[in-house]
Amino acid sequence: MQYEHETADCHVMPDDPPNGTNSLTFVLRICTLGLALASAIVMATASSCTISGDGGDDDDSTTVAYKDFPPFVYLVACNITAMILETAAVYVQYRKGGGGGNDEEPKVLPGVVLVVLDVTVQVLVYSSVGGVFAAVAAYGDRISACADAAGNFSAEVHRAKLLGFGAALAAALVAVVKDVPLPFSIWPISSE
Repeated sequence: MQYEHETADCHVMPDDPPNGTNSLTFVLRICTLGLALASAIVMATASSCTISGDGGDDDDSTTVAYKDFPPFVYLVACNITAMILETAAVYVQYRKGGGGGNDEEPKVLPGVVLVVLDVTVQVLVYSSVGGVFAAVAAYGDRISACADAAGNFSAEVHRAKLLGFGAALAAALVAVVKDVPLPFSIWPISSE
């Protein structure tokens, strides 16, 4: 018993160029967007804590909130702005042709806008995360005092710091990956 196999129109992959670069760039842009948003939300919703004084007659208790630290407010503002700009970058790259396919030349104006958006997002997330790292080092005593108090202020600050660092790393990877041709394809994103 012999089987004849026909290769015409039988699960043959199209001759489209690989779209791995576009797909990976899209995933990294969404990661940047999500991590920046999560970092801003965690920091903005960080519960305030009350640090009690030395126990003397006068009440020396102090309430600590993220608004008391300018770098934390800066992180929230920068990460929300970076999220909006990253959304615009996704639109420019995939709707207006700023990224181009692997075989076609990208359009000039959307390409320039995309580079400006990428650089701006990196500046925002790097500077805000750097500010938070510096604030945690400078105000470590006040922040760590909240670890023992009611509330999760200290843990939320550290969580927001790490989420912001992840957003910065993803933004850096977008800048590198978008210019490197990757030899694989991911369905259903077309390479056009």
